[in-house]
Amino acid sequence: MDFSHYSDEPVRMAVDLVNSLDVVSGEEALQVPADVAAFIDSHDGDWCRPGWEPEDRDLHEVRALRSRLRQVFDAETDAGAAAVLNGLLADMGAVPRVSVHGAAPHLHFESEADSPARYLGAITAMGLSVALIEGGFDRFGICHSSTCEDVFVDVSRNHSRLHCSDKCTTRENVAAHRARLRAG
Repeated sequence: MDFSHYSDEPVRMAVDLVNSLDVVSGEEALQVPADVAAFIDSHDGDWCRPGWEPEDRDLHEVRALRSRLRQVFDAETDAGAAAVLNGLLADMGAVPRVSVHGAAPHLHFESEADSPARYLGAITAMGLSVALIEGGFDRFGICHSSTCEDVFVDVSRNHSRLHCSDKCTTRENVAAHRARLRAG
């Protein structure tokens, strides 16, 4: 399922940003300011602004953004997720702009502030907003694996995804198979 041009890479960025902290192990992928620049650079395409040289303040702001994005997935209802997203869009100063790069004019929602956190915040919050509107809140998930709490946006046709990755699906299937063998 492709929600729209706006939410493909921005949704992937949001999910990757939230998952840059492994909440189970505490492993942190954003350890130094250069990791913020590497994260942005790794999501190249229409949404990337290479060239930032983040500082300590930027690292802390991006980590705070990550926590707020996690709240979207932790919300109990679509209204709760929408409230978090609306707050993020307002706080990031997400302003619509018509962009003419690419095949046809389209909208970008960008922060007027020149900071990695505000840039990421505007793009990821808008991407998740489009995903919420077009796909519904039941598309937002947290991995059901017993050893993982990564987030994902379910793009399956039947809304059946339970895990963040094939790795977690396989691990859970193997564990269930082994448990059945021990029991029977």
